[in-house]
Amino acid sequence: MNKKFDSPALRLAIAGVLVGLIFTSFSLRLMSYQVVHGEEYKTRVQQGITSRQRVQPVRGEILDRYGRPFAVNQVGYDVIINVAYLPMEDRNAVIQKMITMMESAGQQWIDNMPVSWESPFTFLEGPEYENRIKQLKKSAGNLTADTTAQVTMENILEKYGLEKTMDLALARKIAGVRYEMERTGANSQNPYTFAVDIPIELVMKIKEYSFALPGIEIAQSTTRHYVDGDLASHVVGITGLINEEEYQQLDKSKYQYNDKIGKSGLEKAMEPYLKGSRGVREITTDAKGNVISSVEAEPAIPGNTVITTLDKDLQRVALLALEDQIKLMQQTLPEDEGGKANSGSAVVIKVKTGEVLAMANYPTYNLENYYSDYSTLVNDPLKPLYNRAALGTYVPGSIFKPVVGLAGLSTGEITAEDTVNCTHIYTRFTGYQPQCMGYHGEYNVMQALMVSCNIFFYDVGYRIGIDTFTEYARQLGLGVETGIEIEESTGRVSTPEVFEELRKNNSNPEKWQEGNVLQAAIGQLDNKFTPLQLAVYAATLGNNGVRMKPHLVKSIESYNLDETIEEIEPEVAYIMDVDKEHFETIREGMVLSSHDPVRGSSRYYLGSYPIQVASKTGTPEASAEKLNATFIAYAPAQNPEIALAVVIEDGYSGQKCAPVAKAILDEYFGFTAKAPETSPAQGQLLP
Repeated sequence: MNKKFDSPALRLAIAGVLVGLIFTSFSLRLMSYQVVHGEEYKTRVQQGITSRQRVQPVRGEILDRYGRPFAVNQVGYDVIINVAYLPMEDRNAVIQKMITMMESAGQQWIDNMPVSWESPFTFLEGPEYENRIKQLKKSAGNLTADTTAQVTMENILEKYGLEKTMDLALARKIAGVRYEMERTGANSQNPYTFAVDIPIELVMKIKEYSFALPGIEIAQSTTRHYVDGDLASHVVGITGLINEEEYQQLDKSKYQYNDKIGKSGLEKAMEPYLKGSRGVREITTDAKGNVISSVEAEPAIPGNTVITTLDKDLQRVALLALEDQIKLMQQTLPEDEGGKANSGSAVVIKVKTGEVLAMANYPTYNLENYYSDYSTLVNDPLKPLYNRAALGTYVPGSIFKPVVGLAGLSTGEITAEDTVNCTHIYTRFTGYQPQCMGYHGEYNVMQALMVSCNIFFYDVGYRIGIDTFTEYARQLGLGVETGIEIEESTGRVSTPEVFEELRKNNSNPEKWQEGNVLQAAIGQLDNKFTPLQLAVYAATLGNNGVRMKPHLVKSIESYNLDETIEEIEPEVAYIMDVDKEHFETIREGMVLSSHDPVRGSSRYYLGSYPIQVASKTGTPEASAEKLNATFIAYAPAQNPEIALAVVIEDGYSGQKCAPVAKAILDEYFGFTAKAPETSPAQGQLLP
């Protein structure tokens, strides 16, 4: 060791120098803070922290083809809990005050906790609550699956600092809000929506007591208003708050809890266009949490407006005609001859473009009252919430016969002049001999369509075979998805494979029999199609085999209608390889069905119509006890503009749909509606 550095005095001197250097360094740093950069740091402290909050956009509107409103926006008021302004220690007290004010005003607030409001607590029952209960138990401390609601709530109340001495019902309500705030991730950047669309009287009261309600804000918002809410409710659809399952599937950058999204109809199908883009508000607070400034950094962009293909006037006529006809049948016909009719549907399509002009269901419901009436609607045995036009599938009956006639002509199995002798009973088989409604004699395909002769189509269907005419049915749009924007059923054509699949679980499974082709050929057995598909089918017949894709959206416009975002062009779905002359033959038979003054099955309503209408009636057996009524038509027959389909459940006879069709034609072509000069005898059954 070097003894020069072993002196205690020297070591003490070195230590003193080091301490001096450290002291000098701290002094210089302090001088920098206080003198050199003092103003800068002072400004930072005063400015505090800047956070960003999302601003919801205005939802796009839904209009008819002429710009008349279906779903629009009106000013509303929401109660927002802005966590940035609400100290943690005040949360329960402020929420309690808000609950008291809401109850005094008879208003509801958002509460999705799956637990009863009264003690002893129980979990809400139903499959829709299963995931919510699991999530609640996890939040309450990763509780086991068998933990009771009472124990779960005790943990939740303790978690949120709710005193055991507090009234349990009140504590449950406060806990419901606290839990929802936690579940939705409420924070300084994400305010919590406590209640929506409150009345202006409550708005004024909340503002009056704002000094005692830190963090409570009134946000002016837009609420959905459905003009003529019962007119096209199944097409327009409804909006609602995002549920847990939906949230997990959505783009989190575009959606957050408590957002509203389309739940059905076009509101759901056109969600990406209607949604709009969120904006951003920057809020700056000082060191004490006081707000210094609030600036809209990025404006919210409103959603686009959807112009539908629907014609409100035609939609109204279709709906009212359905309702009037069904009520008339109930009042004037015996129960077993149409008096039990209680529901139906009508669809109208533009033949050349596939635009849906009307899609009516009876009974219907009002979108404005959807949530308040939901319990009644969902338990109504007539199922008013059900979109029969796109989801309901029906045995078509005799309106299927043009399929078989066209297939017979196109394959060369028959010509327009060939006849089949109708002697009322079909005798090809010894063990199975189905009947016709009449004794028609020698009839060709046009005459057979006019009177709806079963024998003719039994014979032609058998000769061309099940595989052939079911393929033509699909090409015409039956039993295949149409591709329309809203939810739809596929339906099915009757085939041996379908027959055996449907019956495989019977105690004595049935096998396909040769005679089954006869029933399939007249639109019975397992044929089931939606009214939408039937309208597409009628339009394809009128369009000489060019099947257009049906659509409900005409264009997408900017919110203020000053820019077209997208124009929906007509789209060909399929072109049949069938000679035009064969469609002309089928057309002639359907015109006779409308206009022949003696034998036409639609003659009572369309016999003297000012323009030629091609139509076909059907009286399918929906069950052993139930006869439905079906009807298809297109007009003008030689150069069709519109096609339609009408179905009335328990309608007993296809001609019962004709008044609905006539009302639709009158509205579209501008004719004054008038009662028919003659009418069928009460209860008379026509195909």
